[in-house]
Amino acid sequence: MNTTWLAVTPLDTIMVRDGRPFDAGAASSATSVPPAPNTLGGVVRAALGRNVEHHIVGPVVGTERGIVFPAPQDVVRDGSTVRRLAVTARDATAVSDLDVDDRQRLSHHLVGEGDSVSDWISFPGLQDWLTGAMASGQAVSESPLLADPAWVPETRLGLARHWSGPLAGTAAPGLLYAMTQLRPREGTRFLVGCVDDEPVEIRDDLVPLGGRGRLAEVTMASEDVLPAPPEDFPGGRLAVYLATPALLTDPLWSASEADLSAVAVRGPQPVASASPRGDFAGSRLLTWAVQAGSVFFLTFGSPGKAKEWADRHHGGLLPDQSPLPIVTAGFGTCLTGRW
Repeated sequence: MNTTWLAVTPLDTIMVRDGRPFDAGAASSATSVPPAPNTLGGVVRAALGRNVEHHIVGPVVGTERGIVFPAPQDVVRDGSTVRRLAVTARDATAVSDLDVDDRQRLSHHLVGEGDSVSDWISFPGLQDWLTGAMASGQAVSESPLLADPAWVPETRLGLARHWSGPLAGTAAPGLLYAMTQLRPREGTRFLVGCVDDEPVEIRDDLVPLGGRGRLAEVTMASEDVLPAPPEDFPGGRLAVYLATPALLTDPLWSASEADLSAVAVRGPQPVASASPRGDFAGSRLLTWAVQAGSVFFLTFGSPGKAKEWADRHHGGLLPDQSPLPIVTAGFGTCLTGRW
């Protein structure tokens, strides 16, 4: 299988909602969200004129200053510095709201001071995080570890329209609302990996991306998109980082051959999906995902077993996700590192 990377460059503001109900008149404002993997999956299908044979990886966000990723959830800000929380063994008497029963009891917890980081992390910063160069509990300079957002919010006023009947397409009186859209910074693009046995060929380089009339340009990408994994995993300890949201039936996910020692998660995130082909109403879906940037701290029986797992799954999709078909659009794109 070969992975071919495509660059999807928005040509206008991004107007993608998360699928939760919104009706002008009943609600006065709505907010756009960054496109979920299934949105970019639809863009890729339109550009190629077919589905990708195996699955899609990403999207990963590229900017003028390089590729950026959602900051790992174990990274916190303390004044002008950032640090990675330490993962330490829990005392036998310690309790957690994650302790549903003995099976789900986590052996470690995250400790340290600082505020949650909502920023993006740079490619070199994430590489240091994966290899352990950014050590647990160690404070480092904020720059160049963290990166500027790839877009800025931009509020616009809208007027609802009639969707059917003789007045279809005309303005509905009195139904003003505010919509926050995302204005991509110069050079912003979504990088999407197509895993396919056949060569990937772009048939249409100008395709819709969210909202009516909004377009994106699709081109081939040649840059290195994903950081490399560490060469070894001392003690069989392996951290799984989510580069995209994952569709999990249980947020306390773990590899079948490892123990889940700790988690750093934030969420959940709503994900909507619908297909314009065939039965649109019957294809509509609203589900929940574990947010990108979440981290699962696993312990394998040996460093060799951890390395084997990383070799199979680094830069691919997280195994054992929900059986929903949209998973293959890039949900659960994961990277492996040390802890």
